[in-house]
Amino acid sequence: MNWTEPKPPTDGESYYDHVKCVSPLGLIKIEWKSWKESDSYSTMLNEEYIGDYLNLEEAKAMVKLHLISKTRELIKFLEL
Repeated sequence: MNWTEPKPPTDGESYYDHVKCVSPLGLIKIEWKSWKESDSYSTMLNEEYIGDYLNLEEAKAMVKLHLISKTRELIKFLEL
């Protein structure tokens, strides 16, 4: 997966620090509030919330698992 480098809040993209990755299923975004001493990393696929995680690496790993799960659902659907 090709993630962008961490970016600060960017008008029109995100109100928070973030990284993005374009996947065949859509745009994935991980956001966090860097000004907080301890903040969660929120994950989204096409602006649909996936979950919150403790750090950026965990968030990326969980997004990958989410995409694998969605791929399996699509394969099962298409086999019917």
